[in-house]
Amino acid sequence: MKKILVPTDFSDNAYSALYYATRLFKNEPCRFYILNTLDPDSVLVTSKKDHQLVNESKERLTEVFHTIVRDTEDFDHSFEIISTTEKLLDTIEETVKNKGIDIIVMGTKGATGAKGLFIGSNTANIIQKIKCCPVLAVPDEFNFEEVLDTAIANRHSI
Repeated sequence: MKKILVPTDFSDNAYSALYYATRLFKNEPCRFYILNTLDPDSVLVTSKKDHQLVNESKERLTEVFHTIVRDTEDFDHSFEIISTTEKLLDTIEETVKNKGIDIIVMGTKGATGAKGLFIGSNTANIIQKIKCCPVLAVPDEFNFEEVLDTAIANRHSI
C-alpha cells in the first residue's frame, strides 16, 4: 500500500493537489495522510488562542477528509488527518520517517497566492530540504490527465 503525505493550508490549490494525487494513484491501494501545521513561530500563541487554532485546524481537516472521501468513494484509498503546532519541515520529516511515506504531494501556490511566484515558498523549501522522499509539486489549477503510455508510467512508478 502506498503511503502519501499531503500537506494542506486549506487553499483550493492544496485540495487540488490532494485530488490530483488520488487520481494519479486511483488503481492502487493508498493511505493518504492529510497534514496541517500551525507553526508556533508564525502565530502569536497563547494557550487559549493556541487551543482555538488547533480546534479550527482539526475542524477544517475533518471537512477536507469528508470531501475527499466523497470525491474518491470508488477508490481503494484511506485517509488520516494530522494537525500539529510544530514547524512544517520538522513535521514532514518526522511523518515521512514514522509513517514510511512513499511520496509527498503539495500544491505550488499557497493560501496567499502571491503573483509572480512559480512555486510557493513552503513547497520550494520542502523540495530543497527533504531528501529522504520524493516530492510531487502540483501546479495551481492543473487538471489531472491519464497517463497514456503505460511503459512510461511503469518506468516512472514510485
